[in-house]
Parts: sequence; structure tokens; C-alpha cells
Amino acid sequence: MQSKLLRFLFFSMTLIFYALSPLYAGSSEMHPELNDIRVDMAPPSIINVPDKSKQSHSKPFYEDRKQGWYWYEKELNPQKKKVEKKYRKRRLPKLSDFTMKELWDMYPDDFQKLLNTFMKKAVQDPTEQNVLEYLTLQDIARRKSLAYASVVSYVEQKHPELSNKTVYPITAPGQAAVVKMRAQEEEQTLLNARDEFALIMFSREGCEFCTAQKSILAYFVEKYGWPVRTIDIDRNPNMAARFNITMTPTIIIVEKRSGNYMPVSVGVVSMSELSLRLYRTIRYMRGQITPEQWFMHEYERGKTNDVLTFTRNSK
Repeated sequence: MQSKLLRFLFFSMTLIFYALSPLYAGSSEMHPELNDIRVDMAPPSIINVPDKSKQSHSKPFYEDRKQGWYWYEKELNPQKKKVEKKYRKRRLPKLSDFTMKELWDMYPDDFQKLLNTFMKKAVQDPTEQNVLEYLTLQDIARRKSLAYASVVSYVEQKHPELSNKTVYPITAPGQAAVVKMRAQEEEQTLLNARDEFALIMFSREGCEFCTAQKSILAYFVEKYGWPVRTIDIDRNPNMAARFNITMTPTIIIVEKRSGNYMPVSVGVVSMSELSLRLYRTIRYMRGQITPEQWFMHEYERGKTNDVLTFTRNSK
């Protein structure tokens, strides 16, 4: 019983000592005589005697705590010296630094960079010599461009298979002939396909766009004689789900023999646009063209507009 009481008293005194030690540490400047008392009351391994020389030059913690960015201090060291940037004069090239052969054979990117440098030099200091050097470089660039254009024209004439003039002539009679060939090819393809394909138009009541598209589709039927079926997606939701139709008006083309189908248009399209889309879709579903040849007409096969010419020749 007595040993338990002694241990309790020792533990209590230890707690009181550690509770009072910060107070002694904070009041060391006001009452320096307390330092000697602390040393006598506790062993040196427990109490660290503060250095008076360091305390005399520092503020207590709670008097010097409002520092930093959160207390609107933008610069912790306002006496920081500003480094002055010295301007270094740029060395500009001269035309005498290059030979005409070097300028003529220079890589285009390097020549363009050099030309811009001479232009800026002439603008900065518009002397007669600087402007003359810039215009000389500009004249070299003009001659180089003319040389390239001349060689292109020569190669196109020597190798007509590389020229697109066989597909897109630049003369008015040639352009008229292209328009005529395209129209005849599209019309003939649509007329020949009316027994092989059919159209389905999906609409719904109250759809003004559907009404407009029906009038255009009626003109198409009158001209080409295609079979067309109109389906209301509200009355026939199963048919709409089968062909994944969510918007009206939508037109799809169906191959009668296989049942394969492909969307043609969504929304109102003109007669010419509808005919062109059907022409391309028919050729694709027949296997006559690939997606890479989607824009190609049959008269362009094997020419510059046929993107697969090189792949066929390499086989």
C-alpha cells in the first residue's frame, strides 16, 4: 500500500514539473534567476538550459508568429538585389558572307529563315545597302520558284499519267464535257438499278421536313421509276428498331436479293444530292468501288483520280 502511494506521488510530481517547465522557459528573460532554480531541481539530462546569447536577439514565439504569405508578406527578403540584363548586340549576316551558289543550293527552310533575317535587318536600318541585299535575296527566291514551276510543267507534259488535267480540264469545253459525262453516268446507273434496289423512307406525323422530302422523292420516282416505301416510325416501331432509325426523315437503300441496306440521307436533301448519293452507294454495294474510291466516277478509273492505281499495279 505504501509503495503504491509513493509511486503515485512521484508520478504526480513528474507531471507537475513538465507542466511548469514551459512557463519557466518563457519567463527566462524576465526572471533569469529561475534558470539556476531549474538546474538545481532537475538533472541536466532532462532540462536544457537555453543559451542567453541567442535569446537576447530573438523574440518569443507568440510575439513573432505572424509571418509569411498568409500574413500578406509578398517578399521574405525585400533586400534581394535586382540583376540588370545587359543588351547584347545581335550579329546580323551580310550578303558577302555567302556565294551565289550557296544561296541557290540552300535548303528552303534555311533560305526562308535567312530571307526573313535580311528583311528585318532592312526594316531596322533601312540603308541603301541593307535594302539592296534583301531585294537580291528576294530575287533569288523568285527565280527559284520560277525554276520549280517550269520543271513541274515539263514533267507533267512528259508524263501525262501524273497530270490531273486528264480528269479536270482547265478549258471551258473540257469542263462542260466532264459535267456531261458525269450526269450521263449517274443517270444510267440509277436507271439500271431500279429492279435491283429499292428505297425506304422513314417519317412520322407532324414532321414538316418529311413532307418536304416526300415531294422531292416523288420527283425522283417519276424520273427513275424506283420502288419506294414510306414507313411511319411511330406506328411501326419494330421496323424503326430493325434499321436503327431514330430521326426523320431518313432514307435507306435496300438490295432486294440479299436484303443488305445502307443509309442514304437524314434530313431534307435535294434531288441532285439524292441522285449522287444513290449513284455512289449502288457502286459500293455492287463492289465496284471501295470507300477510298467513294468520289470516283467510272470514267476516272486508272487515271489520277483513282487512288488505288498504284496498289493495283504493284500486285
